Amino acid sequence: MYFDHRDQDKTPASTGEKIFVLVISLIFLFMMTMEIITNFEPKKLGALLFVVFWIPLLFIHEFGHALMAKILNWKVKRVVLGVGKIMMVSRLFNAPVEIRAIPLEGFVQIAPKTTNLARFKHALIYFAGPGIELLVFFGVVYYLGGFEQFFTISNDYLRIALQSFAFAALAGAVINLIPLGIVTKDGSTPNDGMGILLCLFSTGMDYEIWIKEDQNIDSNNSEF
Repeated sequence: MYFDHRDQDKTPASTGEKIFVLVISLIFLFMMTMEIITNFEPKKLGALLFVVFWIPLLFIHEFGHALMAKILNWKVKRVVLGVGKIMMVSRLFNAPVEIRAIPLEGFVQIAPKTTNLARFKHALIYFAGPGIELLVFFGVVYYLGGFEQFFTISNDYLRIALQSFAFAALAGAVINLIPLGIVTKDGSTPNDGMGILLCLFSTGMDYEIWIKEDQNIDSNNSEF
């Protein structure tokens, strides 16, 4: 979860770009479908469902960040799902939600209102994304009757779908919690795990500066 000011310069996708993304997606799904129907077994659907579920899990992940920010009384300024051109815009917590061409990653643009426990609240907001994915994983494990039942391979379509969904959620949580990434000049990071560490080692002054910069941005935007 990070925010790059340069990202604001990206414009909505043209009709041609939307068609291109749709065609590429359909080709990829067609190739996977052909692989699955060759000597078909229901359990072969797992790989396809793992990829398909990555898209709704991206929304769930970023929703976790936004929800925690809202609970902790931070500003939710923008939610971005995917990278590349903007395909459509919706709203969440009264903030714009940009759905972009390639659903590989996303971020929530936030800002603190006060410096009270700011670094700990910020760390919680970072953790909320992978945290909600872990809740999905353990929720499915519980629903299926425990880990022994969860890891049982069968040809039941509902079980296969739930297992794939849970595995995709677990993979997303683990990938995001491993502290990787390069810190940029504005202090942002592309990884939730690294973000948590940065928050815990930050100071109250960092958040005072952030609040002032955010107020200046809001003030400048209100003039237009």
